[in-house]
Amino acid sequence: MIMAMMPQYKISVPDAVALIITKNQPIYECVKQKIINYHALAKKIKPDVDKLRGEKTKINTIVVGIKRFSDSIVDINVEEPLNILRDAHITLASRIADVTIKAKKSEFPAILKRITEISSSLNEAPHIFQLSNSIKLVTNARDYEEFIRAGLSEWRVTKEEMNSSKLSLHLPSKVENTPGFASLITELLYRSGINILNTYIGEETILILDRDDGPRAYEILERAIIRSKKV
Repeated sequence: MIMAMMPQYKISVPDAVALIITKNQPIYECVKQKIINYHALAKKIKPDVDKLRGEKTKINTIVVGIKRFSDSIVDINVEEPLNILRDAHITLASRIADVTIKAKKSEFPAILKRITEISSSLNEAPHIFQLSNSIKLVTNARDYEEFIRAGLSEWRVTKEEMNSSKLSLHLPSKVENTPGFASLITELLYRSGINILNTYIGEETILILDRDDGPRAYEILERAIIRSKKV
């Protein structure tokens, strides 16, 4: 973390594998049902894992990550309380900008410094995720349009998704580090037909969803939290 006000995350192999699988529902279902060859899947997702981590990853290491993720998937009865969510707090924000800035690693410090300078005048600091050859920025769309975009004009912005929802889950660190936590949340939402566009796992878990899916996803998780507290 370069600046305390701006969360940034370095991703591990297991987390990279989890992010890639949970964003692809057909693959997720195959892994869940254990009807997919882990080695073949590892070869398929290796370029994405390398890109997320910014370095080469061994196939066998990815296979271990896939197996760990597969073992962490549990059959969830959505009618039963989920104790893991008992102390969770969730927040929902609409009209979120999900931005990708393509850049060399040597340019990262200048970009981060610029975003930090701009963010000092905002009510809420953006979330920043560093990949191998790009920086992902998740922030309020109005703040991005009015303050941030112009400040990034000298760099190449390759994606501007301006109409998403951001669902943030705040949990105790012991829960965030619990094996299967990410797959549990994914399973809850997938079973209700919620499409997860992006997932960021770190000091807080952030789900990027279609704008229309945001309120429904919030209600699903809020009901699960309420049931957990009644146990």
